Amino acid sequence: MKFSKDTIIGLVVVGTIVILIWGINFLKGFNMLSSEKTFCAKYERVDGLKNSSPVTLRGFKIGQIKSIRFSDAIGSNLIVEFSISDEFQIPSNTDARIISSDIMGSKEIKLVLGNSKKMLQSGDTLTGSIEGDLKEQVSMQMLPLKRKAENLMSSVDSVLSVIQYIFNKDTRENLTKSFSSIEHTFQKLENTSGTLDTIVSSQKSHMENIISNVDSITGNLKNNNKNITNILRNFSSISDSLSAADITQTINNAKSALQQSNEIIEKINSGKGSMGMLINNDTLYMNLEAASNSLTNLLIDLKNNPKKYMHFSLFDTGKTVYMNSDKTKKKKDKEEKIAYQVQIMSVDKQIPLQDASFKGYKNINEVYYNGRYKYTVGNTKNYKEIIRKLKKVKEDFPDAYIIKITPEN
Repeated sequence: MKFSKDTIIGLVVVGTIVILIWGINFLKGFNMLSSEKTFCAKYERVDGLKNSSPVTLRGFKIGQIKSIRFSDAIGSNLIVEFSISDEFQIPSNTDARIISSDIMGSKEIKLVLGNSKKMLQSGDTLTGSIEGDLKEQVSMQMLPLKRKAENLMSSVDSVLSVIQYIFNKDTRENLTKSFSSIEHTFQKLENTSGTLDTIVSSQKSHMENIISNVDSITGNLKNNNKNITNILRNFSSISDSLSAADITQTINNAKSALQQSNEIIEKINSGKGSMGMLINNDTLYMNLEAASNSLTNLLIDLKNNPKKYMHFSLFDTGKTVYMNSDKTKKKKDKEEKIAYQVQIMSVDKQIPLQDASFKGYKNINEVYYNGRYKYTVGNTKNYKEIIRKLKKVKEDFPDAYIIKITPEN
């Protein structure tokens, strides 16, 4: 198949135009043969940024600016559109920062990648920021030095003012007088040294006698060196004996014994333990008194009615039945009225019944006896029941014990 000459010329012209357009765009930075993604960034100002300016990532060019335009008719913000190769993934919180690319002030966009897992798509808008130029950075770096220099000059000025205030006319006169006094003092010291020299010369013989006495004392010490050594050895043996005696341990043991004795006495006084309950609890006394009264009544009844307890007969005609007397009946009624309680605490000072030291127990009974406040719980005539109550109370009050409440005569 043959093409005409005009067709070949037309194809060559079209190819030349396509190559020319591609070459112009390539020189501008637009590669028509590669796939790219387009993004936008919003700025208040662009500070010399222009079309075809590079877009870099960590110093490597990955794209370039396509256009710069105002976002609205008022011109409040500028929209910069740029393209980058589609092989790069840009997180959504990436910052598009305008920076100076060289010392001449050329601008470019530097992408500061964020840490978001969400990636931007072509056509999305990035957050824009502007880095200060060289002048602004130098000014910001020099500002602290400037302030320090100003503060230093102010301090120097203050110091000079203070020095000028101190070294005024009166001060200078005082300094002159002080130096004059120092000169007189040196003269007096010179005179004193001369006097001392005269005294030493006149007392030379006495000084010789003193030195001779000191020499005699040192000679005596030398001659009695063995005795002094023996004395020191004796002291050393005494100190060794004292060290071997372990006086510190003995004192500590005595201190520990006294402390334990004090603890035992405190427990006895507070009613803790068997001895404490025996001394502070009146139950034993009341039981002994009741036993004594019962024994007295038994002896009186035995004396008045011996046949009731001892019966002798040649003929056993049957069992004699005796009716209870009024006194025996009253005693039985009294025993039936006896109640039992569990004493949980005995203190010198009164405690409110709602105090936390009672650990939530209710129906607390308070009795003041023999200078102490006694607190009890429970009130029953059944001894087995009060035993069960005691076992439960001892979980919170280990020193609790049972007391018996007898009715008044």
